[in-house]
Amino acid sequence: NSLVHVSGTTYALAYSAVNSNNYGYVKTFTISADGSTVTGINTRNLSYYITHNSLIQLDSDTYVLAHSYSNNKGYIRTFTISADGSTITQVSSLAHDANLGEYNSLVKVDSNTVALAYSGNGGNGYIKTFTIPSSGASITEVFEYKHDSFYGKHNSFVQVDDDTYALAYSGTGNDGFIKTFTIPTDGSAVTQVKK
Repeated sequence: NSLVHVSGTTYALAYSAVNSNNYGYVKTFTISADGSTVTGINTRNLSYYITHNSLIQLDSDTYVLAHSYSNNKGYIRTFTISADGSTITQVSSLAHDANLGEYNSLVKVDSNTVALAYSGNGGNGYIKTFTIPSSGASITEVFEYKHDSFYGKHNSFVQVDDDTYALAYSGTGNDGFIKTFTIPTDGSAVTQVKK
């Protein structure tokens, strides 16, 4: 599951239904301010074999979803979701890794750039950057960086300041690691600073 705030009391959830061959969904809800009610609004069906979801908000109505799909390939999709959650529209999709795209964690870099930490070929740890216009109409890979040549699983990626990012993940021997990176706003480079 990956849950994101849309606006006001509206939230969007990307998830997979295990009992139906990992069928993927994006669903909107309202959650009352006191948390006493949760009400489903709309559901967008994606397709079978979707797992490892990471959903973020790019701008007021554009959302980016990273997930694995069909033999665990790495995919990114864009959606528009209305502020009240009544409409969920897929805009674009990109298969960014034909080998593997698991344990995804997306972070927003700026208004048209995102960075993705994920487990790629051989289970290695990767960070990729992408540019996405405000309409979500296209997804363009900008830069790829392999930060761990052994393992890069169970990723959690956050922004520290304007160009610094921190990644917690499971690495060699399933040990826990935290690394920091710098990423410029255009996504043109990823530089490891500290491990």
